[in-house]
Amino acid sequence: MRASDIVGLKVAHVSCVHMISRPSPAVHLSEKLEDFLKEINPNHKFNKWIADMKSVLEENMFAGNCIRKKQIPKHYIRRYGVNNLYRYDHPEGFRSCYTLVEYGGLGVCPLILDLKTHDVYDRIFGYRTT
Repeated sequence: MRASDIVGLKVAHVSCVHMISRPSPAVHLSEKLEDFLKEINPNHKFNKWIADMKSVLEENMFAGNCIRKKQIPKHYIRRYGVNNLYRYDHPEGFRSCYTLVEYGGLGVCPLILDLKTHDVYDRIFGYRTT
């Protein structure tokens, strides 16, 4: 499923409090991330990192660090209409953000939105870098 298919889907209402381990029926990628990964070599480390992330999220959709609602950047609210957001750390300081979305017959599933360098992530979240 592509991010363009998110129109009409419900963003899951999830609280950061008392997260338990819960497997996911499926893990999806945003259209932009999917297109980016298709453009690079299939053996590139980014493809491996996202594949590893998908495996982790299939076992536990709450594996990432939950971002408090008041700290969700407008970038994600405007672009994806999210009301929940999680950060996932990759090697070499890279970060991915994902949201939990209600998919028709599947239930709640993670949607991986992006893969960003630490500096870009800090800029989006308004953190000062030196």
